[in-house]
Amino acid sequence: MIQLYLTRFLISAILFLMVTFGATWMINPQSLVNFVGPAAALFSGLLLIWGITPLIAILVISPISAFILGYYFQLDANLAVMVIALLAILLQGFWTKQLVFRFIHYKKWLTSRKHLFFFLLRIGPIASLVSASSVLVIAMLDNQVIQGTFFYTFVNTWSASMLVAVFFIPLLLLARNAEQLKLTKRLFVGLTSVLGSMAILLLFKTSQYEQQSYREALFKQSKMEIERLLIAEVDGVAEQVNSLSAFFKASDYVSLAEFNVFSESVFKQGTSVRALEWAPIIPFAQRKSFEQQSSKILRQDFQIKERRANGAIALAEARNQYAPLYYIYPRHGNQAALGLDVYSNPKHVLSMQKVANSKGVTASAPITLVQDEQAKPAMLFSHATFLTRGSNKFINSSGQKKISLIKKDKLLGFVMAVVQFEHFFQRLAEKKEQEVNFFIQDVSNNEPFTLFGQAPPTANRYSETIIIEVYSRLWQISIAEKQPWFSQAKSWQAWAVLVGGTLGAVLFQMLVLMMAAYSSELGQQVNIKTRALILSKESSEQKSSAKSQFLQTLNKELRLPLLAIKAHVEQLKKKGINNKEITGISHAGSNVALLLDTMMDLSDIESGKIIAKADCFDFYGFLQRTESVLKASNAYEGKSIFFLIDESVPHYLNSDELYIQKLLNALLESAHHLLKTDALRLSIKLHTHKLVDASLFFTLSAQSSTLMNDTSATIELQNNDHVSTNSTSMAMANKYSQLLKGDTSFTTLSSGAGVLSASIRVSVSSIEEQEQQQGLTFDILS
Repeated sequence: MIQLYLTRFLISAILFLMVTFGATWMINPQSLVNFVGPAAALFSGLLLIWGITPLIAILVISPISAFILGYYFQLDANLAVMVIALLAILLQGFWTKQLVFRFIHYKKWLTSRKHLFFFLLRIGPIASLVSASSVLVIAMLDNQVIQGTFFYTFVNTWSASMLVAVFFIPLLLLARNAEQLKLTKRLFVGLTSVLGSMAILLLFKTSQYEQQSYREALFKQSKMEIERLLIAEVDGVAEQVNSLSAFFKASDYVSLAEFNVFSESVFKQGTSVRALEWAPIIPFAQRKSFEQQSSKILRQDFQIKERRANGAIALAEARNQYAPLYYIYPRHGNQAALGLDVYSNPKHVLSMQKVANSKGVTASAPITLVQDEQAKPAMLFSHATFLTRGSNKFINSSGQKKISLIKKDKLLGFVMAVVQFEHFFQRLAEKKEQEVNFFIQDVSNNEPFTLFGQAPPTANRYSETIIIEVYSRLWQISIAEKQPWFSQAKSWQAWAVLVGGTLGAVLFQMLVLMMAAYSSELGQQVNIKTRALILSKESSEQKSSAKSQFLQTLNKELRLPLLAIKAHVEQLKKKGINNKEITGISHAGSNVALLLDTMMDLSDIESGKIIAKADCFDFYGFLQRTESVLKASNAYEGKSIFFLIDESVPHYLNSDELYIQKLLNALLESAHHLLKTDALRLSIKLHTHKLVDASLFFTLSAQSSTLMNDTSATIELQNNDHVSTNSTSMAMANKYSQLLKGDTSFTTLSSGAGVLSASIRVSVSSIEEQEQQQGLTFDILS
């Protein structure tokens, strides 16, 4: 007994692990909700046949499955999720057992199609609601979201649980209750169910592959679009900075008005630039004059300032040269930065020496600007403007342009742009067709700086991290789907495959089991009919035995007085007394004796004691003897009969000569009564069925000279039909005909004449049988 329970424990544990990992691996995308429905259906089936043992196995094996799910599938199988999943599995199992207890206990789930329908309805659609409802909570915990719809998760889990229950539980019960169906039928149902489940699994896998491929393509398209737009925006800012630098490089002197006009044209393009700045190179010797001239041009007190190490702004100390911010557009809101020496910028933010050496656009580290009373990240895009010396141009005699050798480039100043990508990122994130979230960080330093957004959740979502270079800075962009797969909007094709495939698979399995249930129904009906026939046969045999016993007793009781009467009549005849009364008594006794013989024949035929023979005999000789006897008897009684034999009737037949004679006697006696005539005509024909099997027909009708033409006689015949057929002679004719595997009938023609016919089954004697019969006849004659 312990070994039996241990075997069941191991089988339950192995099946639970197989279903758990198989469902998680096969259902895409992989998620903790995938195994709940199939595992619940599996536990329901095991609980129905093995009781408490599968429960212990699942409780013991659940921690192991949680560890493997977390380690191998990289799923967050935490305690809360696994407890909810385990409770849902157990609850569905016990609810299923409660729903179908009567079907299983009384073994009637496959006894009829009605029982089967309600059984499948309870183990599938109804019981699966438990796991389908519980996965909504698991999905929220697993996906780390509460908002959104999880209807697809509900339907998907409900479908998986229902399909496993409908396909697995009936096969499990058939394997256990082998007495319900024969081995061949169980093999047919099992093989058909396995093939059907494989077909529906292939259909779902194909649909999942198409859905996930389409989903991945959309994600990659969104990722590439975000990367393209972001790089385009950054390059656009750098292009504007380069244009302003070229403007200062191409002119000997750029006035404030010209700078404002150029900057205004830049801002009209909808750029992310918040401010454009120009910082010329001022030697220490020209500081005073530059400050005085700038004060007049800018119409405010202008002094060259610097940023100290503590972040405070103060007058710049004496050094070889300065790069103060001279032009700023727009000045409103940025006046505090006028005169600030950019050389005093923190080195970790933007090194101006690095900008000068790069001779291209250089981006600074992100800085925090207070704008509209909110701190928002910004960047400085800077470009050093050089004046090329020794670039005098002339044309030689051949017409080619020549440029003198460059001796040294003179640094004129720095063009700077204060850039804030916040609005651009926001517009990009709010695009309706954008189904992804992104998180941008500057990772050039050890500590990343967040430029936009926050780290998106990646559970059950496509996610990817890319790094792009932004003019000496490195940006890390984390992109993930906005919603997990289970709460994303699905196409009508996905819903059609899920709903249609589920219903189709359930109907397929139902039809397969319905055929088995119908077979059980037929078997039950056959058993009921068989038992009824056996009881009827036993009752009939008892009645027949009682009737036979009664007739035998009656025969014995009546024989004794008949023998006494016969002996008394014989004594009277010996004494010479042979008057009309004595003759009547003798004739009555003979009739009573004949009646008793007839009743005994009827009883023996009904009880099956009499079996017709199939001996070869001379049928024509038999007819001649019968005709002679009948004519002699009829002549005494004032009757006549004419035999008409068809040429198709052979001379020798195989049948029972004695009962054919009894049949003819009974037919003739009935014919005189039914046809109301003393002149009969007997037609004999043969109809061949096969090579030797044939039917012999006897047809009795009135001779043409004695046909009754008056209507009253015809009506009387028709009215007396039922009475005559119940007479003793007609009953004997029916019994003899049935004994010889034939039938009798009485019909009335349109002319009003009656016809009595009978048929028997015979076989045509072979040549060997005829020769043998002829030899016996010659021996007897000799």
